[in-house]
Amino acid sequence: MRILWFACLIVLVNCRQVFALQSSATPATPPCSLHAKVGVVAGWPPLTSVNEAGIAQGLDIDIARLVFEHANMCIEFVRLPSAARSFAQLTKGVVDVVLMVSYTFKRKQWGYFSIPYRKERMRLFSLNQQSQPVLSLMSLLSGGATVGLSIGSYYGEEVKILARNDRFTGQFIGISTIQRRIELLNKQRVNFIIEDEIIGNYLSLRLSERPIYRWAYPIHDNDVHFLLRKEKFDELHRQRINHAITALKPHITSMVERYRQLKQPN
Repeated sequence: MRILWFACLIVLVNCRQVFALQSSATPATPPCSLHAKVGVVAGWPPLTSVNEAGIAQGLDIDIARLVFEHANMCIEFVRLPSAARSFAQLTKGVVDVVLMVSYTFKRKQWGYFSIPYRKERMRLFSLNQQSQPVLSLMSLLSGGATVGLSIGSYYGEEVKILARNDRFTGQFIGISTIQRRIELLNKQRVNFIIEDEIIGNYLSLRLSERPIYRWAYPIHDNDVHFLLRKEKFDELHRQRINHAITALKPHITSMVERYRQLKQPN
């Protein structure tokens, strides 16, 4: 009986030693240093969208998940009513991060900009193929062309200056969603729409009844950033996010190129 008792004791000690070795070999995942809410505009597939199950998806969603996880920050995605209201929701604290933000001095007062994480390419789309090179947007407007734009988006200095010109009043038409912009283009209520190249290539083949063509003229090639709410993030947090973007740059570049090739429906 005593021999059996000692045998059980030895087995118990060995089991504890094995368990201790396994525990030390598999360290616990460190807790998130910060929890943040990331705003998502649902109507910009394949960059940002929300599926029927309520899950955020798209290129910029994937990039955000990758970057913030690398920076050891936990995020949740919050659906925003529109792009035009993104910055108001940020200043109110409804969200802590806005995606795909072009740098302007005015926006700097609303939050901290990360370093750029990718480039966007704004291009003209129309029902008519390009027969000759476009020399300037002004030349199209001078011919009476109308252009549909996303409300609240920034399209570069050329568009900004022309939109303020009384000569072209009424030729820039704010349209809230890309679905509606493509619809009005199909109905020839506008002659052109301006979209990010990835969005335009992807959705024109899914939403349009007729072929939509991309024009080569570069409306605006621009860096985009995360805009971080000042009350949520400090300079150390921003630096960690910047370091994550830098470390992940090759991976992000590959992701962007894959999304540029999304054209035909599945």
